[in-house]
Amino acid sequence: MVEIDTDTEPELGTATIVYETPGEDDERVTVDNDRIAYFQDHWLFAYGTDEDGNDVVRRVPKERVYYVERSVEELEETFESSLEKAKGKLEELTE
Repeated sequence: MVEIDTDTEPELGTATIVYETPGEDDERVTVDNDRIAYFQDHWLFAYGTDEDGNDVVRRVPKERVYYVERSVEELEETFESSLEKAKGKLEELTE
């Protein structure tokens, strides 16, 4: 199980994703809700940082995900915020 250091605000909440790795092991990762999104049939989430302090983003195909649990108070705002951030990250990566 991987626990990413979170600074969770009560209204933001956390998300736990459980998925199968290429070695067919299961992995469980917990992140802040604003650090996970569903986009183009993949779950994307911050998986740590590199030596320069940049986020490392992991993309897991939906077929490998068993479930995602989220704890939120303001669901709509969280989804909109996460989707916009994920789109922004993808645009940065493709530039």
